[in-house]
Amino acid sequence: MTSQEVHDATNSEIIRVQYEGFGDLIKLDGKSFTFATLICGKTYQEASNLLREAGIDVPSSQYFYRIQKVILEKAKELAEKSVKNHALQLEPGTVITIDAHFSHVRNADECEFVAMGPKGDIVAKFVIVRSRKGKAGNYTGASCQMESVAADQALQILEDTVGKGIVDGFCHDRDNKSRNIVHKHFPDAVEYQDGFHCKKKFELCWKRLTSNS
Repeated sequence: MTSQEVHDATNSEIIRVQYEGFGDLIKLDGKSFTFATLICGKTYQEASNLLREAGIDVPSSQYFYRIQKVILEKAKELAEKSVKNHALQLEPGTVITIDAHFSHVRNADECEFVAMGPKGDIVAKFVIVRSRKGKAGNYTGASCQMESVAADQALQILEDTVGKGIVDGFCHDRDNKSRNIVHKHFPDAVEYQDGFHCKKKFELCWKRLTSNS
């Protein structure tokens, strides 16, 4: 047995045990099966195969996808409520930190932009998903513009929630058009550069210099 086979077998066993914890509930309530599948990061087919091997009946795929939609909509609602509550706790003079994460480095289909308060709480968030053939989204432009669009949407939500006078400054990595977008919503905010990103850029430049020497 190779090391990869051992690794795969171990992961399968861990997942099986995770699902067995929901076993009794699953027999009574298909919602628990759907929730467990989402938490474990598995597809309907993967979860069904694992449970059927353990002799546990699972709900139909139609039921699963219907309940999955309800659960995801509720999770989105709770997440938005949490972000808004954190935003409402901000005090005048706040400095926010902003950044974005892409699903891929190039030709990304998804970009998530967040703004965090001084305590590390997310106070604004917006996710851009590019529409593709067979996949609905909320964006149809180029991937290089996704972060700017997401930033504008997220900061508009923050402005609508707390007004223009709360944010006194912002910290970012200066690798996009964030400065102009922040000043669109918070004109008097002072710009600061993120020291962590400065460190990363220095390391990258150093590697490029030394690799060419």
